[in-house]
Amino acid sequence: MAATTSITPDNAARVIVLTFGNMEQGGMYWAYVAVKPSRYEEFKRIAAGKKYNIQNFVKDGFGEVIVSGDGGLPPREVTKQVATLFNVPINQLFADIDPIVAIEKGIDKLIENDDNAQ
Repeated sequence: MAATTSITPDNAARVIVLTFGNMEQGGMYWAYVAVKPSRYEEFKRIAAGKKYNIQNFVKDGFGEVIVSGDGGLPPREVTKQVATLFNVPINQLFADIDPIVAIEKGIDKLIENDDNAQ
């Protein structure tokens, strides 16, 4: 008999996004954020307007801020560290894939492995 599971995209994964914006005091910021899959499309839409206050990211329930800083782009070393932290080859960090589909496939594989282990 297959085990029931409560694996959902939001409790199994995050979508790592590099986002940019303008600071209230002037200048630009960059931020690597971990977005809940259920809020990904909404966050993309809001971030595209470049007016979102990243300080509200956690409070607004989008997920977690991994690292952020001033300027137009993160230092290359920071990008390498983010890739290492999430065990993703750096060249795949910005791959053109649908993250929701990738998460769903990952969950299916977890469920299959769990069912096979029983």
